[in-house]
Amino acid sequence: MAQPAKRATPGQRNRKTGRLGTVRLPDFADLVERYKKAVVGIEVVQDQAGSRVFSFSMPWDRMGSPAARSVNIGTGFIFDDRGYILTNEHVVHGASQVMMRIYGRKRPVQARIVGTDYVHDIAVLRAEVAVPKAKLAIARADRVRVGEWVVAIGSPLGLDHTVTVGIISSKDRPMQIGDREYPNLLQTDAAINRGNSGGPLINLRGEVVGMNTAVSQSSQGIGFAIAANVLRDAVTRIL
Repeated sequence: MAQPAKRATPGQRNRKTGRLGTVRLPDFADLVERYKKAVVGIEVVQDQAGSRVFSFSMPWDRMGSPAARSVNIGTGFIFDDRGYILTNEHVVHGASQVMMRIYGRKRPVQARIVGTDYVHDIAVLRAEVAVPKAKLAIARADRVRVGEWVVAIGSPLGLDHTVTVGIISSKDRPMQIGDREYPNLLQTDAAINRGNSGGPLINLRGEVVGMNTAVSQSSQGIGFAIAANVLRDAVTRIL
């Protein structure tokens, strides 16, 4: 009696046809649930004349007259047992006050800047917050592959803990923006918008492969993140 044909498992190649079997999309919900508490929203107050004011008011923006102060927004993530937080230097540049919005807490927490790397656009912050059990570890750069799934968690337009999904579109994109140097940016098609800066780009193993930094204003689906090896080097210097 003939045996029933076996179904191809997701991603398994059929030996006779050479074709790949059905590939199922991953379920990102467990990944997001595990690491969302390690991601923080950042609001920076800059007491300086001529600063650009955010174009519309946010619910937490009750810090005084916009004529005297401007507000910059971004994202950060906890990567260390001591409560250190990684973000972009351009998020906190010129800050007179840095406030963080923590998942599950109604009131923001004040943070201090531990150190910065201006040229590579990296800053380390610290605040008196409970460190979640699931911190976000920085990946090894040689494990990042073009085409692999990645998840961005951040605060685009101040909307905390927004999740977007995409793939690594390319690696090692050198770029210079003003006087900042980005030696080997990751390119991704995960949606990156203003406020995502400083947030983690996470692989399916829960590792930070990059820190979301820039987005093309003229095209869709082209975002950039600082690669993990650059983050590791900068953190070592700063700390």
